[in-house]
Amino acid sequence: MKVYLVISGLLFLLLFNCAATSEVVYDYNLDVDFNQYDTYVLCVDDFFVEHLNYPKLDNEAIRQIIGDAVAIEMENKAHSTNVFEPQLQAGFRLLISEETAQFKNCEHSKDLEYWENCKIHEETYEQESLIVYVADFNTNKVLWHASILCDLNKSKKKLQPYINDLVKNLFATYPKTQVGRNPDDSKEF
Repeated sequence: MKVYLVISGLLFLLLFNCAATSEVVYDYNLDVDFNQYDTYVLCVDDFFVEHLNYPKLDNEAIRQIIGDAVAIEMENKAHSTNVFEPQLQAGFRLLISEETAQFKNCEHSKDLEYWENCKIHEETYEQESLIVYVADFNTNKVLWHASILCDLNKSKKKLQPYINDLVKNLFATYPKTQVGRNPDDSKEF
C-alpha cells in the first residue's frame, strides 16, 4: 500500500508540474519593422466556433472574450482599429486535441508479497492551445504568432481574467517597440 501511495504521489506531482510549466512559444519575421504599422482589423472568421464537440471549451462567449483581449493588446501596442484601411489583421486560433493515457493500477497482496491483480485504467485528457497571430493585411503573410497551452474549462467569473492574462502574456513577445497608452490611465478615480 505504501508503494501505491508513493507512486500515486509522484504521478500527481509530475502531472501538476507539467501543467504548471506552460510557456509561450512564438516566432516573428525578423525582416519586418513592426513600428511601421499603425492600423489593424480583427479577423472576423476567428469568431466562428470550430470545435462543436467541445462546447465548454469552444463557444461564442469564449471566442468573444479572446477577440476582445486581442483588440486590447493591439491597442496597447499602439495599433488603432481601422476597418477601411487596415495594415494588419490580428486573430486567434483555438486548438483542441484529445490524448488517451493508460495507467496500470496494481494492488499488492499483504500476505504473500506479490501483485494480486492489475487493472488497466484509461484516462482521456483534452489539451487546448491558444494561438494569436498578426498578419500583413495586403499580403496575408503572418508576421508574428505566439501560442500557449491553456485550460478554458473555467467558471464564467474566472474565465475572462484568465484569458486576458493569457493574451497579455502572448503579446509580451510581440516585437513592436512603440507602445500605446495604458487604458487604465483614462479611468478616473
